[in-house]
Amino acid sequence: MKTYTLKDFQAQFPDDTTCLEWLRNRLYPDGIYCEKCEATTKHHRVVSRPSYSCDRCGHHVHPTAGTIFHKSPTPLTTWFYAIYLMAQTRCGISAKQIERETGVTYKTAWRMFKQIRSMLEDGGEPIGGRGKAVEIDEAYMGGRRKGG
Repeated sequence: MKTYTLKDFQAQFPDDTTCLEWLRNRLYPDGIYCEKCEATTKHHRVVSRPSYSCDRCGHHVHPTAGTIFHKSPTPLTTWFYAIYLMAQTRCGISAKQIERETGVTYKTAWRMFKQIRSMLEDGGEPIGGRGKAVEIDEAYMGGRRKGG
């Protein structure tokens, strides 16, 4: 199995448009369903926003809505890089390290770190899919809950 390197990551996600395309393909593998037209229609990318517009009626669909990226002014490339760092680091990574690596403020890095961790917590659909095993080495998700 080939190791996924930083060079591979940068080639796969060179800009925000590519990240948004990846997100769209992941969330809408069978095409984007337009709630206004009530059909899966062709959509084109809106240049000024991270969204797609229905070719038939013009209704906008935002792939970042309902995700950890929703309403974040931080570029998707920065988010994806932070996820890459958290996934590639064997012994964990701190918000301070995300701040250093990405150039965002500590407050932003801490928020990103918290959002990414919450996405990885138990309780949702299994990472590999139902009935599939995924091995992860040296990761601990937990600790004390706030307010209790």
